[in-house]
Amino acid sequence: MRDQDDHGWLKQGSTSSAEVQQSYENWASSYDKDLAEWDYRAPLDAASLLKPSVYALSTILDAGCGTGLVGAALRHVGFTGDIDGIDLSPSSLEKARERGTYRSLRPVDFQELPLALADDAYDALTCVGVLTYVPDSEAILREFARVVRPGGVAVVTQRDDLFEERAFDRAIQGLVDAQVFVDATITEPKLYLPANPDFGSDIRVIYVMLTVS
Repeated sequence: MRDQDDHGWLKQGSTSSAEVQQSYENWASSYDKDLAEWDYRAPLDAASLLKPSVYALSTILDAGCGTGLVGAALRHVGFTGDIDGIDLSPSSLEKARERGTYRSLRPVDFQELPLALADDAYDALTCVGVLTYVPDSEAILREFARVVRPGGVAVVTQRDDLFEERAFDRAIQGLVDAQVFVDATITEPKLYLPANPDFGSDIRVIYVMLTVS
């Protein structure tokens, strides 16, 4: 049996929902502490990227909210509207609930589509550190476009190694060509978990900002 404190599975990036759920269930109690020690920057970077593009009072879906680090970052940069969170791990959702940041929180598996969410329900969406575990990039991005109103914005992340491996840029361009999104802004790779020995400066993160058609 793998030691629950051994996080080598993070680099592997399983796409089995059952495996991912169990890993995060085991990790929920020390997740925030471990990520702080690894200098995890993505929540604040994603929130800062979103801030200039939508109103402070926007209603936001934090897709894959985990223990609520992105929700906390959204509040930190000045968002004051309702934030809803969905995630695969019930234990992580309990940690997020303790923050008092979210209007609602519920378990959702991103590989069971369509998501049980209404069309055009949100002004914006964040999905940070999640798409590693979702192999069908086009399908989940289409779902994000469905639940965000026209003109709304989604900020998503993908590891730079998987960005290339899964042809993430081609999936995005195909959705822009299909007029699912108006446009896409793709950043250069940035530090992700610089103090984690498996990531360091070798595995970085790319941010994508998508405007819904």
